[in-house]
Amino acid sequence: MTKKFNKDKIFNFSASEFAFGFEGCQRCYYDKKVNNIELKTPFPAIFSKIDYIQKHYYHSKSSKLISKDLDEGEIIADYNKKLYSELLYDNKKRPFTITGMIDAYIKHKNSFTVIDFKTTKIEERKIDTYTTQLQSYALMMEKPREGSLKLNPVKKLGIFCFDPNSMSGTNEKDCKINMDTQWFEIKRDDQNLINYITKILDVLTSDEIPKGSPNCGVCNYRKLIK
Repeated sequence: MTKKFNKDKIFNFSASEFAFGFEGCQRCYYDKKVNNIELKTPFPAIFSKIDYIQKHYYHSKSSKLISKDLDEGEIIADYNKKLYSELLYDNKKRPFTITGMIDAYIKHKNSFTVIDFKTTKIEERKIDTYTTQLQSYALMMEKPREGSLKLNPVKKLGIFCFDPNSMSGTNEKDCKINMDTQWFEIKRDDQNLINYITKILDVLTSDEIPKGSPNCGVCNYRKLIK
Protein backbone atom coordinates (compact mmCIF):
# COMPACT_ATOMS: atom_id res chain seq x y z
CA MET A 1 0.00 0.00 0.00
CA THR A 2 1.30 3.49 -0.86
CA LYS A 3 0.54 6.95 0.43
CA LYS A 4 1.90 10.36 -0.54
CA PHE A 5 3.81 11.74 2.44
CA ASN A 6 4.04 15.39 3.48
CA LYS A 7 7.78 15.98 3.05
CA ASP A 8 7.65 19.21 5.10
CA LYS A 9 6.48 17.51 8.29
CA ILE A 10 8.89 17.67 11.23
CA PHE A 11 8.56 14.66 13.50
CA ASN A 12 8.82 14.93 17.26
CA PHE A 13 9.99 11.81 19.08
CA SER A 14 9.44 10.91 22.72
CA ALA A 15 12.61 9.48 24.24
CA SER A 16 10.68 6.63 25.86
CA GLU A 17 8.76 5.50 22.76
CA PHE A 18 11.54 3.88 20.75
CA ALA A 19 11.99 0.59 22.61
CA PHE A 20 8.34 -0.48 22.64
CA GLY A 21 7.04 1.64 19.76
CA PHE A 22 9.12 1.38 16.61
CA GLU A 23 10.66 -1.92 17.72
CA GLY A 24 7.28 -3.34 18.70
CA CYS A 25 5.40 -2.83 15.41
CA GLN A 26 6.48 -0.51 12.61
CA ARG A 27 2.96 -0.36 11.12
CA CYS A 28 1.38 0.79 14.40
CA TYR A 29 4.25 3.21 14.96
CA TYR A 30 3.74 4.61 11.45
CA ASP A 31 0.02 5.10 12.13
CA LYS A 32 0.83 6.90 15.37
CA LYS A 33 3.40 9.29 13.92
CA VAL A 34 1.99 9.85 10.42
CA ASN A 35 -1.77 9.41 10.82
CA ASN A 36 -2.17 10.32 14.52
CA ILE A 37 -3.88 6.97 15.14
CA GLU A 38 -2.86 5.31 18.39
CA LEU A 39 -4.24 2.61 20.64
CA LYS A 40 -3.68 4.02 24.12
CA THR A 41 -3.40 1.61 27.02
CA PRO A 42 -3.60 2.82 30.64
CA PHE A 43 -0.37 2.97 32.63
CA PRO A 44 -0.87 1.16 35.97
CA ALA A 45 -1.07 3.76 38.76
CA ILE A 46 1.02 1.57 41.07
CA PHE A 47 4.11 2.23 38.92
CA SER A 48 3.61 5.99 39.26
CA LYS A 49 3.44 5.53 43.03
CA ILE A 50 6.63 3.44 43.07
CA ASP A 51 8.34 6.03 40.87
CA TYR A 52 7.38 8.81 43.30
CA ILE A 53 8.72 6.84 46.28
CA GLN A 54 12.00 6.13 44.50
CA LYS A 55 12.55 9.76 43.54
CA HIS A 56 11.61 11.05 46.98
CA TYR A 57 14.03 8.65 48.68
CA TYR A 58 17.05 9.23 46.43
CA HIS A 59 16.70 12.99 45.93
CA SER A 60 19.67 14.99 47.29
CA LYS A 61 21.54 11.84 48.36
CA SER A 62 25.03 10.76 47.29
CA SER A 63 25.59 9.02 43.95
CA LYS A 64 27.48 6.33 45.87
CA LEU A 65 24.10 5.08 47.11
CA ILE A 66 23.38 3.97 43.53
CA SER A 67 26.83 2.60 42.69
CA LYS A 68 30.26 2.84 44.25
CA ASP A 69 31.66 3.00 40.71
CA LEU A 70 30.04 6.40 40.10
CA ASP A 71 31.98 9.58 40.82
CA GLU A 72 30.79 11.44 43.89
CA GLY A 73 27.86 13.71 43.21
CA GLU A 74 24.38 14.77 44.34
CA ILE A 75 21.31 12.96 43.02
CA ILE A 76 18.65 15.38 41.71
CA ALA A 77 15.29 13.61 41.44
CA ASP A 78 12.75 16.42 41.76
CA TYR A 79 12.85 17.86 38.22
CA ASN A 80 9.34 17.19 36.90
CA LYS A 81 9.19 19.37 33.80
CA LYS A 82 9.14 18.03 30.26
CA LEU A 83 12.39 18.46 28.33
CA TYR A 84 12.60 19.71 24.74
CA SER A 85 15.47 19.53 22.27
CA GLU A 86 16.39 22.15 19.73
CA LEU A 87 15.86 21.30 16.06
CA LEU A 88 18.11 18.32 15.29
CA TYR A 89 19.02 16.59 12.01
CA ASP A 90 19.46 12.98 10.94
CA ASN A 91 22.12 11.62 8.55
CA LYS A 92 20.06 12.78 5.56
CA LYS A 93 19.64 16.34 6.90
CA ARG A 94 15.98 15.76 7.82
CA PRO A 95 14.90 17.82 10.85
CA PHE A 96 13.35 16.32 13.99
CA THR A 97 12.94 17.08 17.68
CA ILE A 98 12.97 15.00 20.88
CA THR A 99 10.96 15.44 24.08
CA GLY A 100 10.89 13.51 27.33
CA MET A 101 10.95 13.51 31.12
CA ILE A 102 13.87 12.19 33.13
CA ASP A 103 13.69 10.38 36.45
CA ALA A 104 16.88 11.82 37.90
CA TYR A 105 20.37 13.08 37.20
CA ILE A 106 23.58 13.31 39.21
CA LYS A 107 25.33 16.64 39.56
CA HIS A 108 29.07 15.96 39.72
CA LYS A 109 31.77 18.59 40.11
CA ASN A 110 32.33 19.07 36.37
CA SER A 111 29.76 16.86 34.63
CA PHE A 112 26.38 15.14 34.85
CA THR A 113 25.04 11.58 34.84
CA VAL A 114 21.49 10.81 33.64
CA ILE A 115 19.55 8.07 35.46
CA ASP A 116 16.38 6.20 34.60
CA PHE A 117 14.68 4.14 37.32
CA LYS A 118 13.26 0.79 36.17
CA THR A 119 11.12 -1.50 38.34
CA THR A 120 11.84 -4.70 36.48
CA LYS A 121 13.69 -7.99 36.56
CA ILE A 122 17.44 -7.36 36.67
CA GLU A 123 18.91 -8.55 33.37
CA GLU A 124 21.94 -7.18 31.55
CA ARG A 125 20.19 -7.52 28.17
CA LYS A 126 17.87 -4.67 29.23
CA ILE A 127 20.76 -2.29 28.55
CA ASP A 128 20.17 -2.65 24.80
CA THR A 129 16.41 -2.14 25.19
CA TYR A 130 16.80 1.26 26.86
CA THR A 131 19.93 2.53 25.09
CA THR A 132 18.12 4.89 22.69
CA GLN A 133 15.99 6.31 25.52
CA LEU A 134 18.99 7.31 27.63
CA GLN A 135 20.97 8.55 24.63
CA SER A 136 17.99 10.75 23.70
CA TYR A 137 17.91 12.29 27.18
CA ALA A 138 21.59 13.17 26.96
CA LEU A 139 21.31 14.74 23.52
CA MET A 140 18.25 16.87 24.27
CA MET A 141 19.76 18.16 27.52
CA GLU A 142 23.01 19.14 25.86
CA LYS A 143 21.10 20.68 22.94
CA PRO A 144 17.89 22.01 24.52
CA ARG A 145 15.25 24.28 23.08
CA GLU A 146 15.32 27.74 24.61
CA GLY A 147 13.88 27.56 28.12
CA SER A 148 14.40 23.82 28.56
CA LEU A 149 16.83 22.34 31.09
CA LYS A 150 20.45 22.32 29.90
CA LEU A 151 23.02 19.93 31.37
CA ASN A 152 26.46 19.97 29.80
CA PRO A 153 28.48 17.82 29.61
CA VAL A 154 26.48 14.63 30.17
CA LYS A 155 29.27 12.08 30.50
CA LYS A 156 27.45 9.04 31.85
CA LEU A 157 24.07 7.37 31.36
CA GLY A 158 22.48 4.42 33.09
CA ILE A 159 19.45 2.54 34.31
CA PHE A 160 18.96 1.75 37.99
CA CYS A 161 16.90 -1.43 38.30
CA PHE A 162 14.62 -2.37 41.20
CA ASP A 163 13.68 -6.07 41.27
CA PRO A 164 11.14 -7.13 43.97
CA ASN A 165 12.29 -10.34 45.64
CA SER A 166 10.55 -10.86 49.00
CA MET A 167 8.18 -9.55 51.68
CA SER A 168 8.86 -9.10 55.38
CA GLY A 169 7.39 -7.52 58.51
CA THR A 170 3.85 -8.40 57.50
CA ASN A 171 0.78 -7.81 59.67
CA GLU A 172 -2.86 -6.94 59.08
CA LYS A 173 -2.02 -3.27 58.31
CA ASP A 174 1.22 -3.22 56.35
CA CYS A 175 4.26 -5.08 55.06
CA LYS A 176 7.68 -4.40 53.55
CA ILE A 177 8.61 -5.36 50.01
CA ASN A 178 12.33 -5.92 49.59
CA MET A 179 14.00 -5.23 46.26
CA ASP A 180 17.35 -6.08 44.71
CA THR A 181 18.96 -3.11 42.98
CA GLN A 182 21.61 -2.85 40.29
CA TRP A 183 23.15 -0.07 38.24
CA PHE A 184 23.76 -0.64 34.52
CA GLU A 185 25.84 1.95 32.69
CA ILE A 186 24.91 2.76 29.08
CA LYS A 187 27.49 4.00 26.61
CA ARG A 188 27.01 7.54 25.34
CA ASP A 189 26.96 7.38 21.55
CA ASP A 190 25.20 10.25 19.77
CA GLN A 191 25.98 8.87 16.31
CA ASN A 192 24.33 5.56 17.19
CA LEU A 193 21.17 7.49 18.12
CA ILE A 194 21.25 9.57 14.92
CA ASN A 195 21.70 6.39 12.86
CA TYR A 196 18.68 4.88 14.60
CA ILE A 197 16.49 7.94 14.04
CA THR A 198 17.58 8.00 10.38
CA LYS A 199 16.30 4.43 10.10
CA ILE A 200 12.97 5.46 11.67
CA LEU A 201 12.59 8.49 9.40
CA ASP A 202 13.27 6.30 6.37
CA VAL A 203 10.18 4.30 7.35
CA LEU A 204 8.00 7.28 8.28
CA THR A 205 8.78 9.31 5.15
CA SER A 206 8.45 6.42 2.72
CA ASP A 207 5.50 6.34 0.32
CA GLU A 208 5.22 2.65 1.17
CA ILE A 209 3.28 1.90 4.37
CA PRO A 210 5.18 -0.69 6.46
CA LYS A 211 3.80 -4.15 7.07
CA GLY A 212 2.41 -5.04 10.48
CA SER A 213 4.27 -7.27 12.90
CA PRO A 214 3.04 -10.89 12.98
CA ASN A 215 3.07 -10.64 16.79
CA CYS A 216 1.03 -7.42 16.95
CA GLY A 217 -2.51 -7.89 18.26
CA VAL A 218 -3.78 -4.71 16.59
CA CYS A 219 -2.43 -5.70 13.18
CA ASN A 220 -3.79 -9.23 13.53
CA TYR A 221 -7.20 -7.73 14.37
CA ARG A 222 -6.97 -5.56 11.23
CA LYS A 223 -6.59 -8.71 9.14
CA LEU A 224 -9.51 -10.35 10.91
CA ILE A 225 -12.03 -7.59 10.18
CA LYS A 226 -11.08 -7.02 6.54
